[in-house]
Amino acid sequence: MGDCMDVSRDVGPPAHTPAMQELGIAVAGVLRVIYDLAGRPPWWQMALDEALLESVASSKSPPTLRLYVFSPSSVTIGYFQSVHEAVRLDEAQKLGIPVVRRFTGGGAVYHDEEGEITYSIAVQASGMLRDVASSYRVLCSAIANALRRLGVDAAPSGFNDVTVAGRKISGNAQARRRGALLQHGTILYNANKEVMRRLLKVHKEKLNAHGAGRIDERIVNLVEVAKKPISLGELAESITAAFSETLGLKPVEGWYSRGELELARKYVGRYRSSEWNLKR
Repeated sequence: MGDCMDVSRDVGPPAHTPAMQELGIAVAGVLRVIYDLAGRPPWWQMALDEALLESVASSKSPPTLRLYVFSPSSVTIGYFQSVHEAVRLDEAQKLGIPVVRRFTGGGAVYHDEEGEITYSIAVQASGMLRDVASSYRVLCSAIANALRRLGVDAAPSGFNDVTVAGRKISGNAQARRRGALLQHGTILYNANKEVMRRLLKVHKEKLNAHGAGRIDERIVNLVEVAKKPISLGELAESITAAFSETLGLKPVEGWYSRGELELARKYVGRYRSSEWNLKR
């Protein structure tokens, strides 16, 4: 799929805005927060995340939290997955849903343009974040804390999930590079479960292990469990506060550096290519 998808909705990379980009970059103890919620295609989202990991690994950027939305709705698959075993490509083609392979592990994810928010956190893998299992516990606990701040009784579950009453509301994946890590994941807000069911292939054994017969029984949206209406803006602010508290860093709103945007432009071609996306 990749490079054969209609690109008319490809809004391209974000613009370089020096005033925002410089904010907090050289200040110790800050967490740069990038609110990029206008919506971008999956190839740009993955290119930007990889650029952040590379820049943090090279000590050219501070710890960074990015919040973003996929547009159009998309499917991403884990680096090690077989796309044919994970996704119904005929349904994706029929629905006009692009499928892109991530540089992180984990499973296939449906990113609903109107129904979820995605975060990525790029930091040095030191202290409690050095060990993979420990880092997942710490960072997934931050997501659970963000939801609890909004009155939702969420908790880390398994290796890399966050659940509410046993149902998955957030899945997460990591990649590591030269002493740094990037973890990204989704928080389901009001995702279309029927479209998700049509697109994703999930083994019955995996669903049964969680007491579910179908994928839509395994997951839950924030709107289903929230005690009051919660906007995406409120969710984004709560995620920021939770990561700031977990990492002990002051949140400072910023933007991409010129170097990060150059890296993203370098990487984006890979995420647009069938050779990458369909290679397994």
